[in-house]
This record gives sequence, C-alpha cells and structure tokens, in this order.
Amino acid sequence: MENRKQKEENEMEIDLVSLFFYLIDKWKLLFLGAVVGVVLAGALVFFQTPMYESNSTLYVLSKTTSITSITDLQAGTELTSDFSVIATSKPVIDSAIKTLKKENIKLTRKEIKKMLTVANKTDTRMLSITVTSDDAKLSCAVADAITDAAVDQMASITQTDPPTIVEHPEVASAPVDNGMMKKLAMGILLGIFLVGMVLTIRFIMNDKIQTEEDIEDYLETSVLAVIPVDKELAYYSKQEEKTEKERHRSHKKRKKS
Repeated sequence: MENRKQKEENEMEIDLVSLFFYLIDKWKLLFLGAVVGVVLAGALVFFQTPMYESNSTLYVLSKTTSITSITDLQAGTELTSDFSVIATSKPVIDSAIKTLKKENIKLTRKEIKKMLTVANKTDTRMLSITVTSDDAKLSCAVADAITDAAVDQMASITQTDPPTIVEHPEVASAPVDNGMMKKLAMGILLGIFLVGMVLTIRFIMNDKIQTEEDIEDYLETSVLAVIPVDKELAYYSKQEEKTEKERHRSHKKRKKS
C-alpha cells in the first residue's frame, strides 16, 4: 500500500515537472497569448471615453466653533461624517439641479448621484466633493452647484455659520488617469493565463505514451531498444514525396491535353 502511494506521489511530481517543461517548450504560444491580451487591453483603453474630475474642499468647522479642546476636535470629526451625508442628500441635489437649470444644464437626481463622490480626507476635518463626467465644463458646473447647495444646507441644519470653502471647483485641463498601464499588465497576464490553461488541459488529456519512462511506468516493462528518428531525413523524405506527387499530377494533365 505504501509503495503504491509512493509511486503515485512520484508520478504526480514527474507530471508537474513534465508540465512545466511542456509549457516552456510552448513559449511561442504563451507569447502570442500575451500579445493578443495586450492588444485587446490597448483597444479597450483607446476606445474608453476620457473622464474629467472637478473638486472642491470644505472645512467643516465654522468660524464660531472653538477648537481649543479635544471635545471640540472630536465634534469636528463627527460633523465631517454628518456633512458627508448632507452633501449627498436629496435637498442638496435638488437645489443644485435648480441652479444648473439657470445655466441651461438639465440633469436628473439620478444622473448627479452617479457623478458625485463625497469623502472625508483622512485624519482631517476636510470634506472633499468630487464630480466626474465626460465633460470638463459640466463637471465644474455641477461641482460648483453642489458645493454651494451643500454649504447652505449644512448651515441651515446646524444653525451655525456655513463651512469654509477651502478650494473652489475648477475646469480640469486633462482627463483623469484611466489606468492604462494596469489594464495592459492585466491583459498580458490574462492572455498568458488563458493560453496556459488550454495547454495544461491538452497536456492532462494526452494519454499517449511518448517517452521511455512512460513505457516503464504504465506498461511496467523494460525498454529493450530505442530506434532514433532522424528528423532531417524524415523532412527530406516528405519533401521528395510531395515533389513526386506534383510530377505525377502534371504528367496526367499533359496526357489529357
């Protein structure tokens, strides 16, 4: 029983080593998979619509709020979380929609929510409002309208001075990074992986005896002799056979004519 188990483990080890060298031998196919993967990823990036961001930053503590104690600092941090919710609330978005209509920009609540991202900058009482779209001017206009509406709504709810606008939205001069290098790398890896999977399946499904070791392992018999195959001789033999067939065909055509 132990000998059989040991034999199975040895076969598994041999199979993995054989698979490794089999894949190395098929490096051209793996390289082709990488090329196809990077071309498809490049095409995806090329046809991807460029997106533009416009940002604003708010300081959530008002002018009348004291920051001389730890309690005040903790309150400011909590307010940042509250203001994040307020900035994406329906009243703020509806107010921004009204402002945008005056500029002949018609957007729905759902469209603005898809464009809007509100986040608290780590370890600060700063609130970042970001609007992303395929139009740089539109992103700036929406960000500006959301910022003004959020400031008014925050002051109304907290009954204090409005938060300070640290940074106003600006029209982006360039699109945001579309992750081109990351996508190209993913395309290469995916192409190699898919080709490798196909080759691995073919290797596993191939149950033909190909080496002396296969004869000894599967047939449990010794190899008495090995007849070497001259690949060059076989190649020239095929070429001669092909030439002979072509001559025979041309001879038949002449007879018919």
